[in-house]
Amino acid sequence: MSEEINLGVAKGISVPELPSSDMKCRTNGFRLGLEPEMIMHSKLLDGRNYLLIKWKNVDDPTYVKASVANKKCPSLVIDFYQKHLTWSNL
Repeated sequence: MSEEINLGVAKGISVPELPSSDMKCRTNGFRLGLEPEMIMHSKLLDGRNYLLIKWKNVDDPTYVKASVANKKCPSLVIDFYQKHLTWSNL
């Protein structure tokens, strides 16, 4: 059974597939000099957390490794987790 962080997705937004574990990560918006607008979703793949980022003036969001987003836009990452993280009783 694969682990997944289900932090919710805005209604009406389709979530693209994560890159497969054998596929190299696509060039993300940070490498293209784009400015992040918001984080839409979070998923785990092979033990790594990926964040779905919507870029300003770009229609299609892309998944970016959370470790990269933590360095490039820490306030967006913190805001996303504060709004979406839920605690469950174990």
